[in-house]
Amino acid sequence: MKKFAWLGIPLLLLAACGSEEAESSGTGPQVEEVKVAFNTETQAEPAEEVVLSVTITQGDEAVEDADEVVYEVWQSGDRNNSEMIPAEHTENGVYEAQINFEEEGLYYMQAHTTARSLHVMPKQELTVGDPDPASIISDDSDDAQGMDKMEDHSEH
Repeated sequence: MKKFAWLGIPLLLLAACGSEEAESSGTGPQVEEVKVAFNTETQAEPAEEVVLSVTITQGDEAVEDADEVVYEVWQSGDRNNSEMIPAEHTENGVYEAQINFEEEGLYYMQAHTTARSLHVMPKQELTVGDPDPASIISDDSDDAQGMDKMEDHSEH
């Protein structure tokens, strides 16, 4: 019986090593998600200056060192003619840019954000004035269009 007990000890040791390996294997420490939250109101008046603003965080920490924040802005149904507006860091993880909307309509703004080796692209609607509902076209554009514009913007 004692002979069989000695055979079990190496198996237990191997099993213990295997479970430690399983716990420590993987891609290493998990990178915490970068979050981008819009501060911009969703209503504006034509010809008034609008501040496009986002707050960037990672965990509980404000991101003060984003590599790039560029707002892509377009009128509904016309993403091909979007405008790329670079943002400036102000404080506490806030990045801002200014724009004037001359015509009433539904606009989209997308904050192309690169921070800490991650790229985040949240999108928000902005209604300017009191647009005719018939003029509004829902946005079914592919975010790849925005990525193409970011590549063009980065080359300049």
